[in-house]
Amino acid sequence: MPPPPRAAGPSDEPNRPTPSRSIRMSAFAYPPFRVYVLASFASNSSMFMFAAGLGWYILGLTGSAGSVGLASFVYSLPFALFMLHAGLLTDRFGARSLVALSLFVAGLSTVGLAILVLLGSFPLLTIFLVTFGIGTILTVGAPGTISIVNDLVPPAAVPSAVSLVFLSINVGRIAGGAAAGVLLANGSPGLTIMASGLLQAAAAVPIWRLPGARPNLLQTGRPALFRPLLEAARFTVDSPIVGVILLLSIGPGALGLAYNFLLPVAAREIGAGAGGLGLLLAGAGSGGLVAGLGAERLMRAVGHGRTIFIGLAAAAGGLSGFGVSGSLPIAMVAMAFVGGGLVVYASSSLSLVQALSPVELRGRLTALFSLLYWGLMPAGALLGGAVAGATSARFALATAGITLFACGSIALLIRRDVASLRIAADGQAVTFGAQPEPHPEPAFDRAPAIGIGAAAPRRRPDQEAAAGRAALAPKGRGDS
Repeated sequence: MPPPPRAAGPSDEPNRPTPSRSIRMSAFAYPPFRVYVLASFASNSSMFMFAAGLGWYILGLTGSAGSVGLASFVYSLPFALFMLHAGLLTDRFGARSLVALSLFVAGLSTVGLAILVLLGSFPLLTIFLVTFGIGTILTVGAPGTISIVNDLVPPAAVPSAVSLVFLSINVGRIAGGAAAGVLLANGSPGLTIMASGLLQAAAAVPIWRLPGARPNLLQTGRPALFRPLLEAARFTVDSPIVGVILLLSIGPGALGLAYNFLLPVAAREIGAGAGGLGLLLAGAGSGGLVAGLGAERLMRAVGHGRTIFIGLAAAAGGLSGFGVSGSLPIAMVAMAFVGGGLVVYASSSLSLVQALSPVELRGRLTALFSLLYWGLMPAGALLGGAVAGATSARFALATAGITLFACGSIALLIRRDVASLRIAADGQAVTFGAQPEPHPEPAFDRAPAIGIGAAAPRRRPDQEAAAGRAALAPKGRGDS
């Protein structure tokens, strides 16, 4: 059972706004979150700097675009292989420590890779192995980069915090790309990689000093490798709303995010050239930036469940619009819808996953969403490349948009009540028109009420909490 709400003490006062500001839901009202989002911006910038520096180095070394793609695959492969167990580690040891340690160790490892690049006497296989190791280290802290917001703000401000984390990713994309361009133009790939590693390690220090929830050590009598993961899977089966939200992420992850890989080819098809490709990427980044700033307000206005489908429809429309466009200005507008729609979709989806997850499963369920959303990008790249090779990149993007719209429509037909969900002022997930049970002033470490779907279509979210908790009941010592 989750612990009861802790009483606010004197140590809470400097970090907590007045109740009236708390109701307004801005995560920036909480100093620990302000520190985290700035550190997150620095770490995201460093990752885009690293990707640019590594790709430029390998392209200069081999002259092969395929080798650059292989390096990206090696770097992202640990995300797909180890993400679920990274979520388990997050549940056991807490998000703060894992995020800080993974960034610090990955930063030092990146500095080591930069030294290898600067020396220039190591085989490409060695570079790939070190890159795989860096990706593995970063994967350990990946689920915690989202779930940590539950330790920094009260439940009511979690949607705002998630939106701002996505905003930091888009701003980091712009800043990191610009910094990498300056360093590559005036230095070398090795120096660019070195700078990214130092920035990443530096970002870990303020995160380590943040407050964190007490780790849940999952005392089960003996270590278990698969049982904790099966608990999370069983929870999604017994909680249909959570299951639909998680399964829906496959479409945007495998198809929507594939535009990152197809955009260079599509830009050439419309005659945009290298400069036009930069404008298309800027259009996607600008759309994500605007969406990150307005996502919280949109979720509050129309509801978090409806925002999932609004974001999905915007991304689908943008992909389809790009496919039928023949001019750069129209394509830029379409990419702004794609970038903004995906940010709105992911922010609202992860906000609901946080609100619907029990504390003891939050890391694993966040990791499962991350695996299905970001981890399927390589598969989407292969599928999109095959379609583009047989037809064109524009046709592949248009087809992806139509498929995304179909996925959202099917999910809405299967679980129409997903669209009626909203996160109330105390952090509970409720349906429109329902009022959550009154609670005392929100505490940072209070477990959220679980408003999850179940077999009875009219059952309220608060009535379904017991069904979700039943999924976590011990099944015996031999169950692993």
